[in-house]
Amino acid sequence: MAVISELIDAGLKLKQQGSHQAAIEHFRQLQATYPGHARIMFELADSWRAFDVPEQALGLYRQLMALPKGHGLPPRDVPRLYAQMAATLLVLERSAESLAVIDEGLRLHPAYRPLRAYRMFALHQAGRHQAAMVESLELMVESLAPSKWDTFEEDIVQVVKAMRGRLEEGPVDEDEEGARPPREASEEVNVSAADEKGEELEEELEIEVKVRQPPPKSRKRGRQKQFGRKPVQIDISGDERPAAADDGPGKISIPIDLD
Repeated sequence: MAVISELIDAGLKLKQQGSHQAAIEHFRQLQATYPGHARIMFELADSWRAFDVPEQALGLYRQLMALPKGHGLPPRDVPRLYAQMAATLLVLERSAESLAVIDEGLRLHPAYRPLRAYRMFALHQAGRHQAAMVESLELMVESLAPSKWDTFEEDIVQVVKAMRGRLEEGPVDEDEEGARPPREASEEVNVSAADEKGEELEEELEIEVKVRQPPPKSRKRGRQKQFGRKPVQIDISGDERPAAADDGPGKISIPIDLD
């Protein structure tokens, strides 16, 4: 057994040196010599990940997950298996599968914080941004070190808990449910009233635009030229009507069709 440990350490040294392809060949030879050895399979999968071939790593992780109890990794290394498998699925943009692996890992190992971090990444990749934000806030709150912010720590914890509670009451992410802001109350009343009468809503839009000459400035600063020497009034409405006699040359009426 000591010989296998030394051989594994030799492969890890290759990986630490950046010789990922050499590490892969080393662990593949070990796997052929000791088939089904969980630690060798695990380090080979990690070497494939480091060599940027996640598909090969994922197959090995699945085999490790399927090993019967007592033939797999030691209990202390099992959380790493869940975390690395979840990370591999994220690289492959399979966020739903990654979340399932993470949640199973957290059910068995709730104190393993790397899984919590990968959960935040998976939620973000899945478009569940509010849930990802709450997850990240919870992680940060748990990481608060003794400092002058201790005064606010309990308040921050309570706010984050309240956010988690609202999140669990129902879907609130805009990407999950396509939520849109509610109508204004006045708009709802107008629409319902029109529906009851069976009449179409008619709108009249009237806009008045005036350009006036600004008051003269102090002589010390000098007078600057301003755009628009004469006041101009522009009326926009849905009614077609001729310009009134008292409109004068400074007023322009523009009929528009709101339909």
